[in-house]
Amino acid sequence: MSYIPNKLYIDGLFYKGTGIGRYYESLVKELAQKGMKIYTCVSMEFKKDFEHDFKQYSKNILPIYVNYRKFSVKGFWEQGKILKKLEKEISVFHFPHINLPIYVPENLVVTIHDLRPFTEFWDRSYFKRKVFEWYFKRAIKKAKRIIAISESSKEEIGNICPACNAKIKVIYEFVDEKFLRIKNHHNKERLIKDEYILFVGNRKKHKNLFRLILVFDQVKNIFPNLKLVIAGKKDSKIDEIDLLKNKLNLEEKIIEIISPSDEEIINLYKYAKLFIFPSFYEGFGLPPLEAIACGCPAITSNIPVLKEILGENIACFNPYSVDNMADKIVDVLVNEKKRKTLLEEGKKRLKLYSKDKIIAQYIELFYEVTKS
Repeated sequence: MSYIPNKLYIDGLFYKGTGIGRYYESLVKELAQKGMKIYTCVSMEFKKDFEHDFKQYSKNILPIYVNYRKFSVKGFWEQGKILKKLEKEISVFHFPHINLPIYVPENLVVTIHDLRPFTEFWDRSYFKRKVFEWYFKRAIKKAKRIIAISESSKEEIGNICPACNAKIKVIYEFVDEKFLRIKNHHNKERLIKDEYILFVGNRKKHKNLFRLILVFDQVKNIFPNLKLVIAGKKDSKIDEIDLLKNKLNLEEKIIEIISPSDEEIINLYKYAKLFIFPSFYEGFGLPPLEAIACGCPAITSNIPVLKEILGENIACFNPYSVDNMADKIVDVLVNEKKRKTLLEEGKKRLKLYSKDKIIAQYIELFYEVTKS
């Protein structure tokens, strides 16, 4: 390739968000390492965190700190002014989401991670669903190219907007380097002393955490010393997960770690007996791959996207069946050979999402956008 776009804008208003935030952070770091100059708008409230996380890449990352957050009315108007000023010197503008301001330049690339608001698993208000729909339709119309993070996501987008198919390119996600450098954590003390199975993620409806607790209530009868660790963000002080845990008298059996750091998550992955990912819906499903990278076998629900990413041996249980989930978990826990086989298969799947290959696909796409 004779030309590589050397100045990019990658929007950072989702920095510190869970899924999109991690995607943004990993992508920006890797492109900066390739020598690209990256301009990015980041909320002022995260300035200190940003300077810490991107310190070693500061030569190539040029943050623009703003006094608004994602999906804000002020940002909708003000961010467009910033993009207009940058338009003449930036090759490509990439939004890792659909949160476009009123003005966006022509060479626009948008990543769509999932379409959960169009599904039964949307657990927010009708008004927020409508806001998402409006942003989504606007983003796919204005984008020169659309990145889908799985073939399953591409199919969903195409079903809603058949005319978009020509714009869509599938580029898979990759595991951040920090999860692959597990040797740096060999001497770290265990956060959890007991044996445990692990869930990492938020507590939204589509994650199926409610049913996982019902499953654990069965599994604990076979493994009385086993704990369930739940690590992730929590939206309210007391939610339905807390109520169910109390109802089943599992307070001593379930350990919650709210908003864990990456260091804590790596530690949890490293020492878990098994990682469980029981989602009803995902756009890609990165946590099982992170767990596998840290040496923890994983099993997940058998929804289409997880079968695509992980294969049918790992994406093996019916997320709607408590008995089926419990049987699969017990089968792995009692069978050390099965755990090793799962981990070996997981490592093979991990190689499919090579960071270098995926970053090359981004660079190729950005090149196509500048030349189209």
